[in-house]
Amino acid sequence: MHLKNLLSKNDAICLLELIQKSFLCSKEEDLRNLISDLKILIPFDHAVCLLGKKGISDNVSSYNALNVSFPSEWFDLYVMKNFHKIDPIVKENFLSFALQYWADTYKKYNPPKDFIMAAEDFDLKKGYSYGIRNYRGTEGSLFSFAGNSIECNRRTEIILTHMIPALHQALSAIVTHRTKKHIAALSQREKEILAWVGYGKRTWDISVILGISERTVKFHIRNIMQKLDVVTRAQAVAVAIEQGLLDIE
Repeated sequence: MHLKNLLSKNDAICLLELIQKSFLCSKEEDLRNLISDLKILIPFDHAVCLLGKKGISDNVSSYNALNVSFPSEWFDLYVMKNFHKIDPIVKENFLSFALQYWADTYKKYNPPKDFIMAAEDFDLKKGYSYGIRNYRGTEGSLFSFAGNSIECNRRTEIILTHMIPALHQALSAIVTHRTKKHIAALSQREKEILAWVGYGKRTWDISVILGISERTVKFHIRNIMQKLDVVTRAQAVAVAIEQGLLDIE
């Protein structure tokens, strides 16, 4: 279903503005403020994000976390107890990198009672999580939003699936301190195709506009994603803009 059929006009405009702001994030405070601004669209109380490296059996071997608004006591307890090793949300994220509604994941994994009880002590019962992996699948992000007012609905899911790739790019840039020497080299044709992707054009549209086959368009997009180390087209556009490879007005 198309975005315009799922969000109001004001919601869509707000979402696009937040995505645009993500390109301007250069420090942690910028990202904290941007994530907090998402409350305009999603009624969450707490948010946290991390960038982690995958270890054996899809476990997280190490991670850098940015606590936006989770209770500091819970965050400290989580780190001290190494809860990331038993947290089913983390496990599922680094296994599938799919959007999760917490209740669904808990039913799937039946997590340890001490973990669930500890989370409930801090009123962390309901929430959504979603993350993005890099092209090689060696690391990825996780963004979690919690709150008693968060319900399982398609509107929230659409907002998160469109917003998280942009937040992932901002977090990656901040954590890894990207520099110009890491900028990928895209051919003129690749830039041209990526620009049309940024304007919302699909594979067939681009093939018609450029007079090339859909197969050729897909070939170039695969190369673009590999060069930029991303796994979605939205990520590719975000990375290209952040690195100055693309200018979409």
